[in-house]
Amino acid sequence: MSVPPFVPTAPAGGPRTHAAAGSPPFRANNELALHVPDPVAAARFYEEVLGGRVVERAPDCVEVASGALRLFLLRDPARTHDAVVPSFDVPDRAAALARLQAAGCTLVPIGPHAPDGVYVRDPFGVVFDVVERARPAGRPPHAAEPAR
Repeated sequence: MSVPPFVPTAPAGGPRTHAAAGSPPFRANNELALHVPDPVAAARFYEEVLGGRVVERAPDCVEVASGALRLFLLRDPARTHDAVVPSFDVPDRAAALARLQAAGCTLVPIGPHAPDGVYVRDPFGVVFDVVERARPAGRPPHAAEPAR
């Protein structure tokens, strides 16, 4: 069986938007939550072996930066979902969660570091997070990121 080559459908450098009218915009970000038994040991690995830089430390979370990527090493000794969790920014988390549930997604507990928090599991079993963030002033929804 041959697989046809991937052909991008969005203009180069432009965002892809397939959201239905009235649905909250979802925008991928550069953050990954990594659920590990020992965030301090994991941070040491990401610093010493992969050249990352610790940005912030908390009792159950160490944030590591590496280029444009942000890794949140979260203490989770008895993981109940994927170890790596990508995230999407949304302007209204409650509306986004309702839309996702209506589309067949389920909510799963994040873990012991956030006992009241939930991630989303899509109908295909993939777990991700939605993070509520306000748009910068004067920036329309789905605007391309400024050049850095």
